[in-house]
Amino acid sequence: MSHTENRPLQLCIIENGLVPEELQTRFASYPTMIEQWLSPALPEARFSQVSVVRGEPLPAPEAFDGYLLTGSKHSVYEQANWMQRLITFLQQLKTLRKPVFGICFGHQIMADAFGGRTRKAEQGWGVGAQAYRDNGHGPGAGANLIFHQDQVVELPPAAQVLGGSDHCPNGVLGYCFPALSVQYHPEFNPDYVSALAERYSGNLISAEVADHALTSLQQLCIDNQRVARWAAQFFRQHAPQP
Repeated sequence: MSHTENRPLQLCIIENGLVPEELQTRFASYPTMIEQWLSPALPEARFSQVSVVRGEPLPAPEAFDGYLLTGSKHSVYEQANWMQRLITFLQQLKTLRKPVFGICFGHQIMADAFGGRTRKAEQGWGVGAQAYRDNGHGPGAGANLIFHQDQVVELPPAAQVLGGSDHCPNGVLGYCFPALSVQYHPEFNPDYVSALAERYSGNLISAEVADHALTSLQQLCIDNQRVARWAAQFFRQHAPQP
């Protein structure tokens, strides 16, 4: 008997960052993006959300069957109070062996919580679409959407690199407990990355980086459902046993 035939898989999305205000009408929120991305591959899941970046309290670690961490404009090395609370929470999830899947900032704060280190990358900004390789245990090789300047530069002791790109070698991590994370954004769509590139061109990122990003979005084919199927299998594999 499968988990699907018993009760819904209860997943909590932890919001670590906010969509720029003027883009919220078009693109909603990061938790909404994650739910829309993962739901087709994991229809038995029911999603809740907690906004730790807005100061909401984190749930009891045992309250959900699994967790997902959104991206953020913030950097792990800012060491904000809410980040410290999240790191403690992640360490509790590890102890309980609760499955957790991190995206971008989520990937980075998981690495730091588990003994690695994130910093501003010497390679500079990665924006647009980027080809990722795979070691056979990740979601498979393919192009993914990116928007980041920080990277995991020191691996946690319990982590294995499952994939990466020339720009971001530690781009996909798996752990010896139920945890996976990706530096890229499988929940984004090309329109949102394009909107970000246009919004930040000439200020947060250079016009050259923005132009390169827009070109890459036209040249590379994105298949976010490839990653969704991988994430769905991960949550099913670690679902509570009936």
